[in-house]
Amino acid sequence: MNQFHKEFKDRGLVVIGVTDEPESKAKPYIDRNKMLYPIAYGGGASGYKTRGIPHSWLVGPGGKIVWKGHPGGLNASIIEKHIEGARVGPKISLPPQLVKSEKYLKAGQFGRAYTDLEKQAGRAKDPEIEKAARDAMKKIAEFASVELARVAQFKKEQKYSAGLQALQRGSVSFKGMAIAKEFTKELKAWKKDKSIQAEMAGGQLLVDAQDLVKRGKYEKAAKIYATLVKSKKYAGSSAQKEAEIRLQEIKKYL
Repeated sequence: MNQFHKEFKDRGLVVIGVTDEPESKAKPYIDRNKMLYPIAYGGGASGYKTRGIPHSWLVGPGGKIVWKGHPGGLNASIIEKHIEGARVGPKISLPPQLVKSEKYLKAGQFGRAYTDLEKQAGRAKDPEIEKAARDAMKKIAEFASVELARVAQFKKEQKYSAGLQALQRGSVSFKGMAIAKEFTKELKAWKKDKSIQAEMAGGQLLVDAQDLVKRGKYEKAAKIYATLVKSKKYAGSSAQKEAEIRLQEIKKYL
């Protein structure tokens, strides 16, 4: 977990260890193994139940559990697959006088932070406070532009799920800034685009079918692949092409 923390912490991965043992008992083990990530002592977390220890969960940018199991089974490729939609906000350090803006930033409410910083910059009597506020505003604006550009890249690479998450977050977190309207406009366009919706729906069906394959339920998986192959809704989509390949592969198990 230390390696995952070091490799992916700057790309949005947050590693948190949880133990039901008290700090006094667990701390020596943690220090001895030089764990670099935060550890929660004395309890678990609702929704993350397990019968075995150790056990890990990987939660995607959308807030859903996308992988779970023994930590030895988790690898960098699995994390890479699910981290693409994650967002890492700009590193902004503000003076105590801008505590309200700091609060908004920590909550990911960049639009509200921007609006408050603009207000504080206009009324600041101390040139240093004004400079800090305007520098922060610049970083937020640059971050928003980068996020919007990421959406275009996601669309180009047909990573629609990650792009949709970015659009939904952007329209909310940058609310109050002019660029938020661009996120909302693009979000509406994506939702109306039948080809994008087909790719996303087809992609989810592929995930469902693959889960069935892992559990040895080949006939049910084959039916999903067949639906993707035959349905006009998915005609020409990458999901349909992938289903055609997987359907041929799975036939040997039927």
